[in-house]
Amino acid sequence: MHSSLYSSKHECLLCGDVITNPICYNCIGSEVEEWLSSRMPKLKPKLKKTGEMFASYTHHGTRCILCGDNMNVCTHCYCYEVHKMLEDYPRLAEEFVEFFNFELRGSPVSSLA
Repeated sequence: MHSSLYSSKHECLLCGDVITNPICYNCIGSEVEEWLSSRMPKLKPKLKKTGEMFASYTHHGTRCILCGDNMNVCTHCYCYEVHKMLEDYPRLAEEFVEFFNFELRGSPVSSLA
């Protein structure tokens, strides 16, 4: 855990890391939804459920640089969950990491390193 007040206000509620890429799950989710629409639209309801899961994590601190909403989960954690959702579709999961690689490549999330 980070010791400074700044860090604790700006930490991801899932992984505890400081949010250094302040794009909220709603904003990145919109981009992922658009990408998914042209590849496998039948997964959009599943993607929506993934986003709804993050709505339960609330606190004030970091604000999204795109929409200004308070952020509570880092982009890496959101992308990690989306990547898990795509596990049954290896090619799609690989393409997802190429387009939305928020430190997923080389992490335990992906064996694509």
